[in-house]
Amino acid sequence: MKVLITITHGNIGGATNFVFWLAKGLRKKGINVKVGFGEGNYLKEKLEKENIDYINFKWLKRTRNPLFNIFFISEIKKFLNQEKFDIVHFNSTNALLGAIGAKLSKSKPKTIFTFHGLSILDKNYKKQFYLKPIYWLIFKFLITFIDTPVFICRDNLKQAQKMKLIKNGAVIYNGIPKPNFFSKEQAKKFFEEKTGINLENKFLIGSIGRLDYQKNYEFLIQIFPDILKIKPDAILIIIGEGPKRKNYEQLIKKLNLKEKIFLLGEIKNASQYLKGFDLFILPSRYEGLSITLIEALFAQIPILATNVGGNKEILPLENLYQLNNKIDFLNKFQNIKTISQTNLEKFQLATMVQNYLDLFNKF
Repeated sequence: MKVLITITHGNIGGATNFVFWLAKGLRKKGINVKVGFGEGNYLKEKLEKENIDYINFKWLKRTRNPLFNIFFISEIKKFLNQEKFDIVHFNSTNALLGAIGAKLSKSKPKTIFTFHGLSILDKNYKKQFYLKPIYWLIFKFLITFIDTPVFICRDNLKQAQKMKLIKNGAVIYNGIPKPNFFSKEQAKKFFEEKTGINLENKFLIGSIGRLDYQKNYEFLIQIFPDILKIKPDAILIIIGEGPKRKNYEQLIKKLNLKEKIFLLGEIKNASQYLKGFDLFILPSRYEGLSITLIEALFAQIPILATNVGGNKEILPLENLYQLNNKIDFLNKFQNIKTISQTNLEKFQLATMVQNYLDLFNKF
């Protein structure tokens, strides 16, 4: 069996790690696997280190430019005419356009698309709401070129069915390799070096995610003065980069929290520092199945997350709070509960890889 796994870009991110882990896991199972993507050195370096074959698609970009998208469709069609694959697995919106090229190619491989969340189509997406019907039509059209849609949580599948985007689909939970964590002391020392302050006797709150609309970090920043009333020694560290950095920096300055909140930017293998947090918070407006949330679960640290997407399929209800509800959040914060050891097998990499392999073998 020969499989091409495709994603829009190879920059740091949960979906990028997913593609790398899946490719590595499938190869260990004896599958002939290749990864296709556009820009980004992060994925390239990881694939080269493992000697996993890859191709850079010149026209595969995160863009709304229809010309670039048309060029990519033509590019992947030409590539699939030259190199035959049994299955092409798409993993992001712009990459999904390649399904047209795949079905127009001579080899006509079976196609799979994994929804890593519903993005603009999610019921909790409120920004630029007028785009929803447009995106629904685009996805509805593109899904006709997909043999099997896959969702990373049951909540997203139910939403997609309710909005009549698809009739049926598979659910395969994200799985991660066994994490290697630094000790609490080592991780806190690392954060001290990054922030330039003494973190001894500080209550360290942390999050890992892209600085964008989805992750909703403005809510966490705005509510932080109330957190300080409960925990005066609290410090907030957010790891990640994104388009809203300047907005967050201005908000932090406006609230006079520059000595309390730190934006550390992108850090490779950031999850290895999770044990340095006394509490992990994920305030997302919408989610699929967050890889960083799963990593925090493996780190066995206290977690609070919004009750959206697949979060409730990872955490017990007492660790979830309602979206943007200040009172509910503060009540949960004052009664932080460490999550008891749960069945983590369904979130392990080996389980995910086997589930995808079982799906491939059905064709």
